[in-house]
Amino acid sequence: MITNAGVPQGSVLSATLFLLHINDLLLPGIYGYADDSTVVERYLPSTQASKELIRSEREAMVERTNDSLQAVSEWGEANLVGFNATKTQARLFTAKRSPFTLAPAFRNVSLECADRLQLLGVEISSDLNFGRFIESKAKIAARKLGVLAKVRQYFTPGQLLMLYKAQVRSCVEYCSHIWAGAAKCHLAALDSVEGRAKRLIGDPDLANSNLQSLQHRRRVASLSVFYRMHFGECAQELHELIPPSRFHHRTSRRTAGIHPYVVQTSTVRTKRFASSFIPRISRDWNNLPAAVFPSDYDLGVFKARVNRFLIN
Repeated sequence: MITNAGVPQGSVLSATLFLLHINDLLLPGIYGYADDSTVVERYLPSTQASKELIRSEREAMVERTNDSLQAVSEWGEANLVGFNATKTQARLFTAKRSPFTLAPAFRNVSLECADRLQLLGVEISSDLNFGRFIESKAKIAARKLGVLAKVRQYFTPGQLLMLYKAQVRSCVEYCSHIWAGAAKCHLAALDSVEGRAKRLIGDPDLANSNLQSLQHRRRVASLSVFYRMHFGECAQELHELIPPSRFHHRTSRRTAGIHPYVVQTSTVRTKRFASSFIPRISRDWNNLPAAVFPSDYDLGVFKARVNRFLIN
């Protein structure tokens, strides 16, 4: 078989070769993961901006987006990579109520802004409300749990516990650091699935001793992601999102017990921003004791110590 373009499916080198091939596509404002690429543009008008200024800023943003999409198209033609414009999604994230009538274009196809965007398995709405996404995950987990219930007589409680952790709980924890700040009424649907799982396992002592609450696990996971971002074990763009550390020029009772990695927390004006990842986890991060931080970067040690601290 002769491959004129692309990589053979199933080869152990295919993924690496593909990433090397598209590496020069990832220009500023273009982000990629495997074969998914995303173009990001934004504008930041003042709260007192007029309608005319807002429209001008939006037109400029769409123009920059079109330039980036044109660069992607030209790169594809030069490197024998075909992009399907009909499968390309566009989404505007804004708190403004004024209608957005503009649309970027990719390969002569107008990309109308959709209500929701599917990005790497996460559904993102324009108002960053993850309620619908969480409910869909709860339904999928409930169906998986239903299948497990039908065959429960063939497994021991310990085996049911392992199957729940591998097949069901992993489903309701995907990218939890992104949506963990959602409303409690939505997160309660996930807790309901976990309650059913404990009853299905049939051994309360085994289940309670081996299953930490989903809320606890989300906090540990979020702090672990923040730890990686704080110490730069991630993309540079993510590392730069971490607020700078605060400097205390004098010692006082209030600052004596603060760990050296405290970050600056910004004033939040909206509930939506307060529940997003950086502001929400910054508060948890600053409240950690210095003892949970290893002397050198070690994610495993940090995660274990945070887990014990939050349990206690």
